[in-house]
Amino acid sequence: EARFRSLKAAGLIYQKPVEQFFDPVKQMFLADRYIKGECPKCHSKDQYGDACEVCSSVYAPTDLIKPYSTLSGATPVRRTSDHFFFRLSDPKCVEFLRGWIGRLQPQVANKAREWLEGTGEKALADWDISRDAPYFGIPIPDAPGKYFYVWLDAPIGYLASFRNYCAKRGLDFEKFLADPGTEQIHFIGKDIIYFHTLFWPAMLRFAGRKVPDHV
Repeated sequence: EARFRSLKAAGLIYQKPVEQFFDPVKQMFLADRYIKGECPKCHSKDQYGDACEVCSSVYAPTDLIKPYSTLSGATPVRRTSDHFFFRLSDPKCVEFLRGWIGRLQPQVANKAREWLEGTGEKALADWDISRDAPYFGIPIPDAPGKYFYVWLDAPIGYLASFRNYCAKRGLDFEKFLADPGTEQIHFIGKDIIYFHTLFWPAMLRFAGRKVPDHV
């Protein structure tokens, strides 16, 4: 919640209506993980609604071909709802990321640059950071029925876990992260490069937190 308020104060959070999938049988909006279909990029079958696990493309659930609800098997219908977005395309985010990705492994940095410098349909898009109830996760303050998308709050959970460890060991969490000698390194799977090399570093940077030294 604190990170969200910091980003909002920095002018990087806004709302807009989005068209999303609704399960006519379960009578609910479908989170990304409750939708499957054919990847719009590589056409692999049975891919989730946020990213393809075969070609690593990131897309909106409504981009899926022949989508279906994993809860009921029904073909979802489109309905509109207001969502919160992180302004990843903001020039200050782009400028920061251009410099930051230089620390990554060459093959990872090249992939991140493809997304960062894309144009047209491949242009860097703002990040939809909210989901409608029912949804697991943390409620968005002052927004009844809205929850933070898991890729906004889960990475913060990594830091929260470390803060808990520090408390048990008698370590100063803030001092440890602020120490110039402290390196923060993320070990990830290749299918989540987009989140860990674009969304999360930008979010941490403009929420006033330490950014990863390596991924």
